[in-house]
Amino acid sequence: MRILGIVLTLGFYLSMLVFLGNYAVKVLIWLKDAPSHMERSGRISPRTFLMAVCDILFFRRLLGANDLLWIGEWIFHASFVLVMLRHLRYFLNPVPRWVWSVQTPGIIAGYILPVAMVYILAVKSLAEKKYVSSYNFLLLILILVIGATGLLMKTVSHPDIVSVKTFTMGIVTFGFAAAPGSALFVVHFVLVLALIVNLPTHIVAAPLTLLGARQREENLKRVIHEE
Repeated sequence: MRILGIVLTLGFYLSMLVFLGNYAVKVLIWLKDAPSHMERSGRISPRTFLMAVCDILFFRRLLGANDLLWIGEWIFHASFVLVMLRHLRYFLNPVPRWVWSVQTPGIIAGYILPVAMVYILAVKSLAEKKYVSSYNFLLLILILVIGATGLLMKTVSHPDIVSVKTFTMGIVTFGFAAAPGSALFVVHFVLVLALIVNLPTHIVAAPLTLLGARQREENLKRVIHEE
């Protein structure tokens, strides 16, 4: 399991390198275009910024386009965040009190997440307008299987928590610890690495895009009002 642990750890570093590389490219492109965007849109007011934050947190544009899809997407994203926060306990030592405080909500979210994914797949597949590209479908299935394998480890095949913690802390400290002796954990971990590598880069720029869209809307309202 030592060799497998080294392979999985190196795979984690490589996947994060790919993700951060894509992130850096997106940020550099945005920084390059930011001055021209600011000149056209003008200064961002506090109200515009606050409304953009609401757009990001509550998916306002999706709600206007498809309210059935909005329900599933919002529940999925909220559950996903809680699950990620719960998993921080494996990568932090000592574990902060606030991370312990989200363990129960994170467990509940772990049960909700696969259900939300099935709902999203159903809505997107049955909609008159096809919202699912092959790439998007792959991501949805990947997240669904990750959630399902996580639930199986929680309810059916429990990996040794001490081994999992030792392995994940080895990743954090570059210690290359042995992988836990659980085939289900290995599958779950590899799927997570595949998700990290395949995360679309537009997710990184989504807040900036929504901020720009909200600013253009506010400018258009101002022009119409002045006329």
